[in-house]
Amino acid sequence: GESIPVTYTLSESSEMLEETLKMYEDAGEEWLKSDATVDKTLRNTLQLYRAITFASFFCKSHSMVVYFASKAVQLSLSRGICEHTPLSLLQFTSVAIKDDNAMMCYRIAKNALSLRERFDLATQIPELYMNFYGRVAWR
Repeated sequence: GESIPVTYTLSESSEMLEETLKMYEDAGEEWLKSDATVDKTLRNTLQLYRAITFASFFCKSHSMVVYFASKAVQLSLSRGICEHTPLSLLQFTSVAIKDDNAMMCYRIAKNALSLRERFDLATQIPELYMNFYGRVAWR
């Protein structure tokens, strides 16, 4: 794989957010209807990135939250969707949302919630709803 950067600046995180939003836009809504992947490496990596994103949030490292949330979405966009994709999308939108892209982030978050019908996400429901209603929908 790739290495985790030793330093990561806020300007780099802004660029990564924009890059990830563009990748999502380019993939289109049809990407969400694609077959679920059986790639175990993707599932394990998304779980790891979710944990690191969560830890980075509590360590007050905003740039690392952005890095790992964006990387998780980029991985899903390039390698397929799995049961960890909805939470990755919601974590991403919760850090990417701003006034100028709020509608797009809301659309991404709604699409993420719609994926819960395809996967058994019972254990993720509290975290999914907290990210959606607590960080995205109220805007």
